[in-house]
Amino acid sequence: MDRIFATSDLHIGHDRDFVWEARGFGSIKEHDLALVGNWNRTVAPEDTVYILGDVMLNDIDYGISVLKQLNGQLIILQGNHDSGNRIERYRECENVVRAGDAALYLRYGGCHFYLSHYPTLVSHEKLKKLKTSLINLYGHTHQTDNFYDGHPYMYHVGMDSHHLTPVDLDEVICEVKQKIVSFCEYV
Repeated sequence: MDRIFATSDLHIGHDRDFVWEARGFGSIKEHDLALVGNWNRTVAPEDTVYILGDVMLNDIDYGISVLKQLNGQLIILQGNHDSGNRIERYRECENVVRAGDAALYLRYGGCHFYLSHYPTLVSHEKLKKLKTSLINLYGHTHQTDNFYDGHPYMYHVGMDSHHLTPVDLDEVICEVKQKIVSFCEYV
């Protein structure tokens, strides 16, 4: 069965040490090589991956060459570093099936997801049952924790909290369920 993944903030080619050094690498080339390796060990060519923005920076030809190496059918949302020119170039890649939306709604595993680059509070103050709530999958923050300020319906899918690997939506659902239980015990 084809799987569905989400991720964000790949920052391919972004030669700033606050990206690659914070992720444990000695250079951006080392970072990008590890990203492709981790990705392709996790994602099969027939899987779908939602990339929630900030795919690359700097040399666009280099970035596209790396993007083309990634397994899966890629759906790319626009992040703050994804210019109109980059979005057009993403669409030229055979593995990119859609690019440029600011946000998307997805129903999967009986759950409702709102996918966006920026964290977005989408649930009510009172916790509702998982299958009737809207879960925000987001990136941008480069946090290493999977939940925004401990909120069970705001899940960070970025590379920084998932060891440079896309996260399977089935795993997200399991983690959200666990977080709801601990959140309810806390409040």
